[in-house]
Amino acid sequence: MNAASPPSAGYEESDDDEAVSTVLKSVATTQVLRYLNIAVWGALLLSLTSMLTAGAWYALTMAAGSARSILESRMRGNADVPSGVRRRRYAYFAMATSVFWAAAPALAWTADHPFSQAAALAMIATGYILALSQFRTTPADALIATSPYSAVMLILLGQSAGGPAFLPMAATTAVFAAAIATMLMLGYRSRQEMLRVKEHRAALIAELENARLVAERASEAKSMFLANMSHEIRTPMNGVLGMAELLAATELDGRQQVFADTIHTSGAALLTIINDILDFSKIEAGKVDFDNEPFDLRALIEDVAALVATRAQKKQIETIVRFQPGLPFNYIGDSGRIRQVITNLVGNAVKFTEKGYVLIDVSGEDRGDRADVCIEVKDTGVGIEPDNLGKIFDAFQQADITTTRRFGGTGLGLAITKRLVEAMGGEISVASEAGEGSSFYVRLTLEVSESEEIVWETTFTAEGKRALVVDDISVNRHILCEQLASWGFAADAAGAGDEALAMMRAAQAAGAPYHFAILDLCMPRMDGETLTRAIKNDARIRHTALLILTSVDRAGDARKFRRLGVGAYLVKPVRSALLRETIEKLFQDADGLIEDDGVMFVDPGAPLTPRMEAERPSAAPPSGAPALRRLAAGPGKEAPVSGVSDQRRRILLAEDNEVNQLVIKHMLDPNRYELSIACNGVKACELYKQREDGFDLVFMDVSMPEMDGYEAARAIRKIETKLRRRRTPIVCLTAHVLLSDIERSTEAGMDDFLSKPVSKDKLDAVIERWTDERDAAGRAISA
Repeated sequence: MNAASPPSAGYEESDDDEAVSTVLKSVATTQVLRYLNIAVWGALLLSLTSMLTAGAWYALTMAAGSARSILESRMRGNADVPSGVRRRRYAYFAMATSVFWAAAPALAWTADHPFSQAAALAMIATGYILALSQFRTTPADALIATSPYSAVMLILLGQSAGGPAFLPMAATTAVFAAAIATMLMLGYRSRQEMLRVKEHRAALIAELENARLVAERASEAKSMFLANMSHEIRTPMNGVLGMAELLAATELDGRQQVFADTIHTSGAALLTIINDILDFSKIEAGKVDFDNEPFDLRALIEDVAALVATRAQKKQIETIVRFQPGLPFNYIGDSGRIRQVITNLVGNAVKFTEKGYVLIDVSGEDRGDRADVCIEVKDTGVGIEPDNLGKIFDAFQQADITTTRRFGGTGLGLAITKRLVEAMGGEISVASEAGEGSSFYVRLTLEVSESEEIVWETTFTAEGKRALVVDDISVNRHILCEQLASWGFAADAAGAGDEALAMMRAAQAAGAPYHFAILDLCMPRMDGETLTRAIKNDARIRHTALLILTSVDRAGDARKFRRLGVGAYLVKPVRSALLRETIEKLFQDADGLIEDDGVMFVDPGAPLTPRMEAERPSAAPPSGAPALRRLAAGPGKEAPVSGVSDQRRRILLAEDNEVNQLVIKHMLDPNRYELSIACNGVKACELYKQREDGFDLVFMDVSMPEMDGYEAARAIRKIETKLRRRRTPIVCLTAHVLLSDIERSTEAGMDDFLSKPVSKDKLDAVIERWTDERDAAGRAISA
């Protein structure tokens, strides 16, 4: 390989490596020229000298060229020898092989031919060019490699002295010397420029590396700042929301109730903003982890629809769910993150829609062990202007960007949604037209769970049974007919009450009557109630079983339709499993689901019966969802709540904030709970140790003076071991909500995690869960 400048030139080792690399690259491109040059020179010598002379020169020069090529290939693969030594060795070897090339112009000069001297000069010129092309950036090595040509040139100049060729030869020598000096000077300057560029590049790389480290530290500081701010804000928010909730539950007049509700609503809105900012910060920092477990996508979608149903009903818009028949609904993935994405999109759709409907349409292609799933959230809302379509997924951007915005929000929801979808390997897109609504598409490739889909056993068959769907919204008609057909029913649809009456009468006359009809309550011209009365007043079709679906739950409607003879009354959105079981019950009275008076009322978030649960093994109703209410219980009566033991639950609260102590204290019914409060971890451990009968549950704050919650939890576990007590459930009650905080609480020996601000429903649910499990474990030990 060759060549850079000698070590004495002061180049660093890395610079030498680059110079050697440059030489070797040029060598690779000049080897072909080398052999071509030998062939041309051999042919030229053959025309000037004898065949023996030309042949001998050709053989020796080819051998030298081959040896040089072998050496070059070895040097390219040998990095053990220092670069300075390598390049100097190669320069001397190049000089040795150049002796054979330089012999050619000497032989040509002495030949007895008119053009012999011109041929000799041409050979020397091409030899210089070929050698210098390999050593142009290292002047010292270039002079070494070309020294045989310089020697021949001086010899020829001396031989021409005193003759007529001396002056032309001297001029030619001077031109050669000037050309060589110019080439070497340009090569040296090129070398220096290359070094300057390299130094500049190294400086830029170092600067960028420093900038990267600064940015990483800044990102970590930002994440820490946001996490601390989240904690500091959540702590007083627990007092605001908790006290507002407690205040709203007291005896208030109408004006005071509005004030209390406004405080709670505003606090909840602020908490949503805090959660969005924290989520966005975690995503930006790349600290979002995914927990892939089996889940039921259909149940997840139905849960989201039930969650937003109340808001949709207040605006009198319909929430519609369609799940493609035949598509698997058991998958493996992070159901929590997917739920967050869909909830965000559906919540936005409800917020930006004033009339019409919001459709959640799940479709896809089953590929065996995987499925390509597309979840479309479509609304009939305000739509998005074309100029804003490209901005809506940017942080802090909204479709409505005017100073008089009608819709609130931080503009982080869609940015978070997009990043979550992309982090799960999917993509999200939007199609919209101003004034015509929007459609958001989430495309994910999900692994199909191997767990079999559980379906209840039933003797009911839909074969031969005809159904009529009556709804003024075409999407509703299409989805219900598709669903009924997948269950085996023969389904027809009508878009208006008068059309439905005509179809039912025609079917009866033809001897193929409809066995049941699903009627929408809110329709123009003839609504569901008027249609029901018309059907029941017509002796020909009054036997048809009727099921009323409504998106507006009005007090007294269920009892009114019971008196009219309606078989079932459901509030949209209706879970697929619930609708199927309800239709079955129209044909058979079993399990007491439909009461003797023949009417059932179900809230949209109602828990499922055992049969319905069998269809959704991995799903659970949303927290705090309203319960199934039976009309048979009478007006104003609810199904009984599971009984509570007369013995009060003993609860220890470790919390240093007096407001939070007060909130928890008033959220807990003193008739059911005995509460002990410790202001720090040390006091908590003392109370736990002193109480011989122990506690049923411990709520442990994290940030406390003297001893924090993590240390206190570890200390309590040591006390349990030392005193041989049963394990007491410890619930981490904190405003720290990062995944690392949950992991730290688990490592410290805590059993559950409850983030602030906490609502009474969540608090009660956690207490019931852990105290019930503790009681069950105690009974098992006693047995």
